[in-house]
Amino acid sequence: MIRLAITGAAGKMGLAIARCVKRNTDFSIVAAIEATEHKALGQDIGSLAGTGIIGVPLVSDLSMMANADVIIDFTFHTAVPANVGSAVNFKKPIVIGTTGLNNEEKNCLIQAAKLIPIVCSPNMSLAVNLLFSLVQYAASILGIEYKIDIDETHHIHKKDAPSGTALQLAEKAARGRRQVAEDTILFDRDGTTIRRNNNMDKIIIHSHRRGEVVGDHTVTFDNDAETLELTHHAWNREAFALGALHAARWVINKPPGIYDMQDVLSLQIHNL
Repeated sequence: MIRLAITGAAGKMGLAIARCVKRNTDFSIVAAIEATEHKALGQDIGSLAGTGIIGVPLVSDLSMMANADVIIDFTFHTAVPANVGSAVNFKKPIVIGTTGLNNEEKNCLIQAAKLIPIVCSPNMSLAVNLLFSLVQYAASILGIEYKIDIDETHHIHKKDAPSGTALQLAEKAARGRRQVAEDTILFDRDGTTIRRNNNMDKIIIHSHRRGEVVGDHTVTFDNDAETLELTHHAWNREAFALGALHAARWVINKPPGIYDMQDVLSLQIHNL
């Protein structure tokens, strides 16, 4: 039985993970951690997730990580350094699905990865990670002659734009075309303001925030002769929760380093 600690346990993703654990015989939740001011502190995580009381109260004490074999983090980017620091202190592997990390926070991961294994991915969905590989491969075959546009739609509560998934799709496309991502990717944060104006070499991300959409991503390769579209729809958050649990199984006993879901699923594309 794999003992699991969840940080951000009372958030939408944390509760989705708790529900998925209920259906998995190889995991048990031993720690459910939230921010110190969270209104649900003290309540049972199973009760909060709607799966029944499991005897694990929601706490703000990071030292509870010591009881776990692995940690899954879905919090807010500013909380990641402290959570990762505690994982290092207790020598625990950690899976990070939190997005929107700034450069300083990313550097914290780089330093921590010298001591513990870390899986970090903007999207834990198994199908999305297959999409990452398909996009990179398609870009390498179609080349600069095809315009690349990425449309992403999420719920109105999502704080970051573009989504981490859309950004990684763009980075994979740039890598496939052997371009420098920073010089190639343009952000259209309201989905309407940027026009290509025949700049074939640019990769444009169009972001939309509507209703309660869990996550839609479409990558379009287009020229005057034809169009190829690769699309993923997430119907509920369990797609990400199940992927995070898959990563948690995989990362245990791995050597220190930063991994992503491409590593977890052996989807790295070589010789590109």
